[in-house]
Amino acid sequence: MRHLLTLALVAWAALSLAQDPADIFHKTVDVDRVNRISFDVYPNDRVEYRTWPGDDVLIETSVEIANAKQDILDFYMRQNRYVLKPEVEGDAMSLVSFDKTRRTVKGTEGNAFETVTIVVYLPENFTSTADGLYTRNQ
Repeated sequence: MRHLLTLALVAWAALSLAQDPADIFHKTVDVDRVNRISFDVYPNDRVEYRTWPGDDVLIETSVEIANAKQDILDFYMRQNRYVLKPEVEGDAMSLVSFDKTRRTVKGTEGNAFETVTIVVYLPENFTSTADGLYTRNQ
């Protein structure tokens, strides 16, 4: 009985430590000279838009890769796979996914599965005028 209990404890510890790699990172984007913001985000990413009392756009990106090792996630983070890059033209800004042709991630046992959730915090003086388009209130 003691050996069975020890084996169960070891199995529980191994399973609790063998989690899928995940990371959360933040990025701010200055919008002082911007009156319109649009988004062109990779289609499989989940995006939420919220307001906040700040002066900049705050982007919080949460990434989890199932069936992969932490090294794979670290590699893709260094490659900016999940970054929204600003493209400014006049007083309009577009936040565009850096990698819009994401190839399948090879995991430890076949393909890995990515879950990317992006929460965009926009200043309170921006309002939604269309899907993925925000305009500064005058």
